[in-house]
Formats: sequence, C-alpha cells, structure tokens
Amino acid sequence: MNESTGRQCTISGGPASTQAQFADMRSAAGRLEATAGDTGDLRAGVLGIATSLPEKSAILSPGSAVDVAEKIAGLTIALTALGLHMEFVAATLRWSAGVYELTDEVQRQLLAAINVATAPVRLRTDVAKDAVIATLEHPLPPLRSWATYPGELYYNGVAWTRSFTKELDSDLQNDPALVDGALPWVEWGIDALGPDVSRRLNIAAPPDDFEGQIAWLLAAGRSLGYFNDTRPLTVTEVGEHRGRTRKRQLADVVAAAADVEHRSGKDRSVLLVRRVVGSDGEGAWVVVIPGTSHWPLRSDHGPSDTAANLATMAGVKSSLYPAIDKAMAAAMKESGVTPGSEPVMLAGHSQGGIIAARLAIDEDFRARYDVREVVTDGSPIDRMPVPQDVHVLSIENNHDIVPHADGLATPDAMNRVDVTCEPPEGVQLHGVIDAHDASLYARSARALTADSDEILAGWYSRNSGFLNGHETDYEFDLRRP
Repeated sequence: MNESTGRQCTISGGPASTQAQFADMRSAAGRLEATAGDTGDLRAGVLGIATSLPEKSAILSPGSAVDVAEKIAGLTIALTALGLHMEFVAATLRWSAGVYELTDEVQRQLLAAINVATAPVRLRTDVAKDAVIATLEHPLPPLRSWATYPGELYYNGVAWTRSFTKELDSDLQNDPALVDGALPWVEWGIDALGPDVSRRLNIAAPPDDFEGQIAWLLAAGRSLGYFNDTRPLTVTEVGEHRGRTRKRQLADVVAAAADVEHRSGKDRSVLLVRRVVGSDGEGAWVVVIPGTSHWPLRSDHGPSDTAANLATMAGVKSSLYPAIDKAMAAAMKESGVTPGSEPVMLAGHSQGGIIAARLAIDEDFRARYDVREVVTDGSPIDRMPVPQDVHVLSIENNHDIVPHADGLATPDAMNRVDVTCEPPEGVQLHGVIDAHDASLYARSARALTADSDEILAGWYSRNSGFLNGHETDYEFDLRRP
C-alpha cells in the first residue's frame, strides 16, 4: 500500500491506493491499444498515398520512384511493428495489473490470517506477563492477624486488579491489531455456543457472518429486556444560527463531532445540520452525528447508546436513522431547499461515524439525499461496502482499539482515504479510553491541512463547498419518549 506521511499522521488509500495504481495501469493499456489502432489507420493512409502516385512519375524518374517505394515500404513496416509493439505492451500491462492485484489481495489475506493465528498466543503472553508484573507489585500480604487478613487481602486484590488492568490496557494500546485477530475467535465461540443459547432464549441460531452475529447478540439482549430501540424518536429543533461566513478546516468538522457527542447524554442526542452557501450561490450540507454518549443496557431517553451501537454494527436500522432523516428534511424545508438538490457530507466520531457510513450505503437514504462525502474518526467501518461515488475519509488514532472492532483491515480503495495519527506532541495517554476520546481526535486533526499532504490537498479542493461560505446551523434534540 502506498503511503504519504505528514508530521504526525500517515495517509494512505485514495489516489495513493494500489487500486488506483491498477486502474492507472489498465487505463494506460487502453490508451496504448487506441494508439495502436491509430497506427493501423496511419499505415492504411500511407499505403493509400503510395497507390495514388501518378504512373508517369515512374517513367519520368525511375530511380526516384524506386526510392519513394522503398521509403513507403519501410514506413509501412515500421508502423506495423510499432502497432504490434503497442498492443503487446498493452496486453502486458493488463496482465501485470491482474497479477499484482491478485498478489496484493493474497498478501493482505495472508497478513490477516497470521494476525488471527497469533492473536491467542500474543494475548496469552500479554496476560501472563501482566499477571506477573501485578503480582510483583502487589504480592500476597503477610499473615499478621486472622482478624485483619481478610481486609488486607481484599485491598491487595483491588490493587492487583488495577495494576493488571493498567498493564493490559497498555498492551492493547501498543498492539490494537490484537482486536482484529481476536474477533474471529469470538465469532468461533459464538458459532460453538450460540445454538444452545438460542434454544434457551427461543431465538434464531446465530449465522456465520460478522454482522449476523452482532444482530444475534442484539436479539438475545432484547429477548432479556435489554437494548430496546424500537420506539420512534422525537425530533425537536432547538436552535438556528445564521449569518456567519467561514473558511473551515477538516479539524473543524472533527471538532463539531466531538462537540455534539459531549453535549449528548442519557436525556438526548444532539444533531447538527449545517448549510454552507459559497460565493457562487451554491449550497452544500454538513450533517454531524454524535457518537456514543453513554452505555446503558436498558435503553433510556438518549438514543446514542449501546442499543444503537449494536444495531448499527449489525446493519440493522436503529431509531436514529429516520430521526436524522426527519431533522435534515426540516432544515432543508426552512432553507427552501428540495432534498437531493444539494450535496451532503455526513460526519461523526465512533458510533456517529458508523451511522454516517451506514446512511451513505442505505438505498432509501441515498435516493432522498445526494450523499457525496463521509468523514469519520475512531469508527470501525472497514466492513461497510461504501459505494464508489461516495468518498470516505477515516481518521484513526494508532493506539485506539475501537476502529479495529469490526475485525477487518482498512480497504485499499480509490474512494477511501485512511489517516492514522499518533497523539499530538505533549499528550500522554492513560488508557484505551483516552486513545478513543473525541477531543483527542479533534486535536490530531489540526495537523491535517491542505498544505500538509497532496492527498489532503485533493480532499480540500473537492470539498471546498462544504467548508467555505455563509453558514446556517440548525441544531436538533433527538430523544426517546
């Protein structure tokens, strides 16, 4: 995979993807074939000129006629050879593209298989090492008195658990791909235990695919009274801000995702719908979706929760989908805009990014809105087959395990750009929760400017209509009744 490197972030995919290179090879082969066809036409033209020479020229100047005939014959042979050579090179390019593409895919699958095969060993080694470290730091307390020993043992156990958790947390930060490798083993466990659990809960047996198994977990939880996400949400417009003209950066989009997430909670989810009108009078929409704001097992009023997470990962429409549609339609109606007449960018952190990618795939949503761009940070969206006409930019923290939660490597595609970043200078991570923090992603995104990388320069050029212009912000509260 080709990559370009900025200050603290590595950028891959898009125009630097191997898929783009294979497309360039096939395009070059097509141009060579077309040119070879042109040489054939040119050869025919030369022969036509030869046959049109007056017969009297050979009588008046026999030597010149022989010389002209030889030159025409030589030119014809050269053009024929050139055309054949071009056709051979074109065929070689097409063959090479196919071989390289197959080799690249085999290599990617082999690396993924090695990751899966070694995951149990790596995890077992990490757990054993962390247990030894925690034991050395917090050995069993000496027996001073039977009366005080149970209390000392309890507090020592708490300290041991904290130490062990801290060490394991650090290991996961340093090796987040361990999550990718461990997930197939979890899937195998569900395959093995699922049928028995299904019989006990009276639900369908788990399927073999990843999304189907997440849907099975969701159904199992709902059968026990958890993850209830069947009630339609209320959508209330709570604010409208007009009259600002801005020139924004990618970091502003990421910061907006952090803002709506932090202001969401157990009582509501905050959705931002922004219209940007450029100096040319053309409008564009940026829809910022909040990430997970809380983790209840039993659903409450705030819909950005565990139930929405499971539903979105399973490819099941959560109550957030129609609510977002309703909010967008209301904002467009206030602006006098017909849905589908202006382009849309969907953005979000974590769960918000998952929902953004799902909406970009949803045929009903795409039929209603002109979705052009998706921006995610900290979101596991690698399994989602985003259409080729939708561009995706995904930002991941190198130490964040959440983007690995779908157990698949980042697709190497022309319409998908992946940005992986180290924490900004001076930032110390104290756990995997810190690595996933939306505000940390907003800080990392400050380095992602148009002049920091050629791929990003292309992204900014393509998306100027979403970033630069006169803004009107519509804010909505989404709430379960």
